[in-house]
Amino acid sequence: MKFLVLSFAPLQKWRNPLQTLNLKGEAWQKMRLVILNRDKYTCVFCCFYSQKYQIVDHLDGDPENNDEKNLQVICQMCNLIKHSGMGCVITGVVDLYKISKYSQNDIMKITREMRAKASRDEEIITNLGLKDKAYFKMDRNYLKSVFGFVTSRKSKEHGDMYNHWLEYQKKQHIEKIS
Repeated sequence: MKFLVLSFAPLQKWRNPLQTLNLKGEAWQKMRLVILNRDKYTCVFCCFYSQKYQIVDHLDGDPENNDEKNLQVICQMCNLIKHSGMGCVITGVVDLYKISKYSQNDIMKITREMRAKASRDEEIITNLGLKDKAYFKMDRNYLKSVFGFVTSRKSKEHGDMYNHWLEYQKKQHIEKIS
């Protein structure tokens, strides 16, 4: 398991329309499947396994570097932490805190476990000992000193994959308890 820290993709590495189009192409879809199978559909940060909505992430943040050694599987929640600028600012589903009783990796695992038991965000935050809300800054040193919490709020981005994943997770929970 890799250590998860909050970060962001540098502006010059953000996806442009051509890169986004390439990710819909056959070559990328084949490569994506190779990586999902290689990593057994399991997130490298929190060990969450799912055959649906897992992300093939670029280690170096460069969406044009599709070398197998540069690719890894991460879950939706860890992706929002790894790319906390997206999670905090663009989608608005990640809150930052200065204090936690747990590591970022443990925050992810415990959050997922408690959500599966229908715990509300407030209960999870209390259990994690998250205190002193912080603001997002595009500063890697600053981000190393804070903890991210992926809320159950819907993303500001209509049609965002996180929203689809969140609905899928809720449906899975309902099916388990039925």
